[in-house]
Amino acid sequence: MDAGPHVPDVDQLAKLCLDIYATREGRWNPDYGDVEIPDGWAFLPSGDAFLTRTVKAGGVYWRSWQPRSRNRPHRRLLGVWAPADVVRAAEQLAGESAARRAARREQARRAAAGHERHYQDELGQAIVQFLDFSAEHAELARRIAADATAHAAVVGSGRVGRTRLRDLPDRATLAVRAHIRHQYTDYHDELDKLPLELWEEDDLYREIKGAANDAVDEFLDEHRR
Repeated sequence: MDAGPHVPDVDQLAKLCLDIYATREGRWNPDYGDVEIPDGWAFLPSGDAFLTRTVKAGGVYWRSWQPRSRNRPHRRLLGVWAPADVVRAAEQLAGESAARRAARREQARRAAAGHERHYQDELGQAIVQFLDFSAEHAELARRIAADATAHAAVVGSGRVGRTRLRDLPDRATLAVRAHIRHQYTDYHDELDKLPLELWEEDDLYREIKGAANDAVDEFLDEHRR
């Protein structure tokens, strides 16, 4: 970890935004080698996004990293070093604005929850429209729609109810057909009959899934009549 041919003094380095690494030998930068923390600077650990953003907005800071190691393939951000007065000002602002920021987060949470309820209502209605069950099976249609929506539209799940690559009717169709296949056909029973060594056989799986899809069509036809 030798320093390069020209190493600015600490006052010059204090004007730069650097990445430094906390090593056993001390703090080190890839361009300038071993470095010392400027006088009057303070360390702000990672963990509070508001504090970190506020300190960085001051314009001068060093990011402190824990280097990669044999047991840790990626470096880890420990926090930032910055002028102590900047850190203190950020902490004061954080304290003064804590209640206001908490209120905004709660407002955003409620808005997101409202949007999610609206979306799930839309998806459920689209599923009921796709099912188009006869009046005597209307309650079953509502139950299937509720269950399929609850499963397919889990936030962050990556399931079909969350994709934006398809329009709402397509999402509803795929979600409810999958739900019926899993809950109202012998799809899982047939899969369970397969010996473990045959689970990777694509032809067998396609045959079972094809039969299950036919059973879904029959289920739909029966309840639409």
